[in-house]
Amino acid sequence: MADVLKLTWENIDFLTQCLADQIKKRSIKYDTIIALGRGGLIPGACLSYKLGITNLHNLGISTRLDDGKYIDTLVYQRPGSEIINKKSKILVIDDINDSGRTFTAVKSILKADYDIDDEDVLYASLIKREGSEFNNNTISGNILYTTSWLVFPWDK
Repeated sequence: MADVLKLTWENIDFLTQCLADQIKKRSIKYDTIIALGRGGLIPGACLSYKLGITNLHNLGISTRLDDGKYIDTLVYQRPGSEIINKKSKILVIDDINDSGRTFTAVKSILKADYDIDDEDVLYASLIKREGSEFNNNTISGNILYTTSWLVFPWDK
């Protein structure tokens, strides 16, 4: 396994504040946060407080196993269609934009299941790994230029 980089709660607070500052500077005012379970749940709650967005929902999605091996996309929980609609301005948050597979799957789900256009969505991650294949409408708290395996404070 690659080197391990352990993030602290202080790192998480700093990164979520970086994201909040970037989001506040944008012309679009987001009204909905979709936190990607499991890694995006805590950052989603943090951003909800920092941005004053109370419309916070979980999209339970997995594209890899705990050991890092990729799997076919598994969606195990999704917001109801009465919650998200065509007028929603959505902030999607995850802990890491690693390969881009998760955000790519979410983009497809939002279009197919909710008819949400991509220009109404901002994809945010605490960390973006250099080389991610998903780069449209994205922001990150920091960019990772190594292959280190990240361990977030909420990881087991």
